[in-house]
Amino acid sequence: MQLPDLTTFLDSPRADVAALAPQTAIVSVNGTRRSAALAGVTPHTDAYAEWSRQGMLAYMDLLFGHGIRNVFAAAVIAPNMIEFAHYRERFLGWIAHGLAGQHALADYARRGWRVRISGADAIPELQNAAETLVAATPDRWEHTLWWTVTPSDDAPWDAVLSAGARTRAEAIRALYGEDIPLATMFISFGKPIVIYDLIPPLLVDRLQCYWIMRPGYRLDEPMLRHILYDYAYTRKTGSGPSWSERYANLGIQRGAWSTQAVLGVGQRMGPFWYPVPFPQAEDLR
Repeated sequence: MQLPDLTTFLDSPRADVAALAPQTAIVSVNGTRRSAALAGVTPHTDAYAEWSRQGMLAYMDLLFGHGIRNVFAAAVIAPNMIEFAHYRERFLGWIAHGLAGQHALADYARRGWRVRISGADAIPELQNAAETLVAATPDRWEHTLWWTVTPSDDAPWDAVLSAGARTRAEAIRALYGEDIPLATMFISFGKPIVIYDLIPPLLVDRLQCYWIMRPGYRLDEPMLRHILYDYAYTRKTGSGPSWSERYANLGIQRGAWSTQAVLGVGQRMGPFWYPVPFPQAEDLR
């Protein structure tokens, strides 16, 4: 299959790129403390909280500006409730202020976003923030930012099992209050792992996954466009030539299929994990 030219795609108008984007994407913006360290911002301070909030706005602007209509992002995951147990009130206060404080509401209003917190019923400190966001819903919107909170490892499944639904569509409506297109893209950071703190199980469709190595909110437009190009074109390999045509000339695939490379095997650099570079497969025609 002849793919569209990548260079042209990277320079295309946003509207053209947006037409190829998924309706729903899930993102994990972990690594914010590493990103803050690179920016000279001390984690666990008020300055860090505001720096993180501004980074979030820019990140979501980028995603929504490229055609994604629903973005699901984790605000609290189960390990947070253990890591920050000794100053739970301060931690959750930061979260509530960052997601639904006065400045956050003004930022959402300027952008015309609808914002929701899913799972706040399980965390009393966030219930007021969730209600505030519902009350601040604009009259008209095109994009929804869904923050998820997961206070325990079992919370995602508890929510699904307690929905009282017989189908996935019914369960989605019970948990989120509406029909939501299933997610077909996941953008995360660091080690390739899948946990339901980050990925709401009900929303998983044929999920194309990307793990970037830049921490926190450092995804930029060229990198996002590379991801969208891969999503729209490079990964669509199952259609086109017939089975006999696909396997007529195995020589051009032999090098790739004989490699020892494993996508997901990494290396330690200091205290952190990074992927082992994937070798270029030899063309053994």
